[in-house]
Amino acid sequence: MYTAVLIKGKTYAVMGHVFLLNQVKEIEKKVFQYLDGNEFFNCTEVKAPVDDSKTDDQPKEDDKPVEEEEEPQQEQKIYTETELKDMKKDGQEAVIVDLGGDPSEFKNEGERIAFILENQEQQEKTGE
Repeated sequence: MYTAVLIKGKTYAVMGHVFLLNQVKEIEKKVFQYLDGNEFFNCTEVKAPVDDSKTDDQPKEDDKPVEEEEEPQQEQKIYTETELKDMKKDGQEAVIVDLGGDPSEFKNEGERIAFILENQEQQEKTGE
């Protein structure tokens, strides 16, 4: 697994990802390779924890299931219309990308907000 953090500038869009300043995003290896060494990013390769279950049948007290640590990152924030109206265009576009949309398809703020609200509802109903 790889992560990247935008450390300079406000936003940066590359290979289907929109980065906001100081936001940690999981990325694919090819995006990592492209961004690694870019002065605007801090890129890291996150190593998977070593599986000690073969040598030790009893879990240690400080062992935590991996799902507990990763779950908050995967949770999608639900935005209200007011929050979306208070956002700048680049923030709205970042939310659209996170929802699987293409920001270039929208002509104005109203269309962006309508897309976000509609897709959030659909994801809540399907449990994604």
